[in-house]
This record gives sequence, C-alpha cells and structure tokens, in this order.
Amino acid sequence: MEEKEPLLENQRIERRRTSDPRLILTNKAGFFTRRKRLKKLKEFYENQDRLIENYHIDEQCFNKSDFDHVAIEMARNEMNKKGQRMDRLMARIIFGLNVVLLGANLMASILSHSYSVVSAFIDNAMDLTTSLIVQTSVWAINNTNMLNYPRGRERLEIVSVIVCSTIMGVANIMMIVQSAQAIISNQNFPGPIKNKLFKGQSRSYNTTISILLGGIIIRIILLAICYSKSSQGCKLMGLDLRNDILTSVVALTCAVIGDRYWPLADPIGAIVVCSFIAISWMANVFSTIPLMIGRRAEQEAISRILRIAIQHDDKIKHIDHMMVYHLGNVP
Repeated sequence: MEEKEPLLENQRIERRRTSDPRLILTNKAGFFTRRKRLKKLKEFYENQDRLIENYHIDEQCFNKSDFDHVAIEMARNEMNKKGQRMDRLMARIIFGLNVVLLGANLMASILSHSYSVVSAFIDNAMDLTTSLIVQTSVWAINNTNMLNYPRGRERLEIVSVIVCSTIMGVANIMMIVQSAQAIISNQNFPGPIKNKLFKGQSRSYNTTISILLGGIIIRIILLAICYSKSSQGCKLMGLDLRNDILTSVVALTCAVIGDRYWPLADPIGAIVVCSFIAISWMANVFSTIPLMIGRRAEQEAISRILRIAIQHDDKIKHIDHMMVYHLGNVP
C-alpha cells in the first residue's frame, strides 16, 4: 500500500493537469479566445466566492447546538414582509400611473388614428389588469389564514404571473391580427383620416408627442426602482414597464415615419411591438411553470443543503439520496 499511494497521487496530479485544457491560458490562443476563457474563469471564481460566503452564513445559523428555529423563522418572515411592502407600494404607484396614462393614451389614439399608438393604448389597458392582479395576490398573501395555507400562499404570486402573461399574450395577438388585416386591405390607419396623420394639426401632433414622451420618462424611473429589488412581484412589474417603454418608443417612431415617409410603417410597427410583448410574456410563462411543478434546484442550492445535512450532526456519516426542488419562487 505504501508503494501504490505515490503512484496514485501522481496519477491524480497528471489527470488534474490535463482534465480540461480549455481553462489553460496560453499564448497560442487568439485574443478573443483568451478573453472568453478569462471571462469563464472570472465567473467560476465569482461563483466559488459566493458559495463560500453562503457556507459561512449557513455556519452562523448552526453555530449553536440548540438551533433557534423560531428566531430564524421570524427573521425570514420579517424579510418577506419587507419585500411584500415594497411590492404593494410599487404596485399602487404603477396602478395610479396606468390610470392617468390610460386616459392620456386614449386621447393620443383618437388624435393620431395610428395603429402603433392604439397598440400602446391597448398595452396600457392591459397594464391596469395586471396591476389589479398583482395587488390582489399581494393582499391575499397577507390576509390568508396561515393555518389553512401554511406553505401555499407564496405560490399565489407565481399564479398571478401566469395569469398576467396569458392576458398580455392574447391581447397582443389580437392586435397583431388586426394590424395584418389593415396591411392586407391597404387600410393604413383606422377611422376617417387615412394617410393624413397629424397633417395640418400641429397642436394634436405636439399633444401626442408630449403624452408618449412623458409616459416613457416616468416609466424609465419606475423601471430602475423595480430592477433594484429582488422580489418576484417587482420583477414582474419591471418586465411590464420595460414592455411599456418599448411600446411607447416604437409607437411614436412608427407613427411619425408612417405619416411622413412610409404609410405601412405604422401597422408594421404595431405588429413588431405586439409580437415582442407576446413572445416575452409567453416565455415568462414557460420559465415560471417549472417553478410550480417542482423543477430541480440550482447546483449552488443543492451544495448548500447537502453540506448542512451532512455536517449539522456528527452522527450522520453519509447520505444515500437527496432531492432539492422548487416550491414556488424559492428552492
């Protein structure tokens, strides 16, 4: 045994050196190849540092023999309450903004007779629906009896994501069909004004431009606030705001281009915007459903839970099988 151990150790060293030659930075590699490898190495070490930091946090929770489950549960509930308060505040602000912009976009749609502006109005009307759904889900989470729903209340937020995504997808598909019919029938603008968008109406032109630009600026500010938070509700509202900004920008651009340069740009712009929104929301549905049906957790979460399970008691020698999966928006 004493003679075989050095041989085995040498084999381990040789295998470690040649296991993954892609991670070896040499001068023979090109500039972009070296940058790609350096980026992967940086991501690897960042993930390792984050995992080690999480290990330390887990050790602090288990540094006593009599682990205080009540204190940890109270701290977790306090963090959840803070996130829910922020979700509720942002939902109310966005709901009030959408109510104001709904009337403003309706006025802009009547003045412009533009398919792109009408698509922005429809998107804004759907925003009110999604805001109501988010507010209802947050209220239900806070006011549902914990004894009747001890572990299922958080899933209601995921259900609201699926409902909002379905509504937005269907509404935008209907707008795509209407715009395509307008292109086929050569009706570039609905209503009595055809190919005369804003012509001779400088006041209407300025009003429409001001409405769309004002909505874009306010939504950009709210988008930055939502992306700075980590809750599922803020992420949902941030996705909605991002789509609203894109809708308003493309609606304004295509309406002006369709009036002054190319009439078909207006319905085509509406199709492009609605297609992007429908695809993004349906993709959000497909990424959310696995969280509800129990998708396997990420490797980092599995590593942390496995380490806690095998180290929290000296009597545990090995673990035969472990399953870590999602139950809602958290593993």
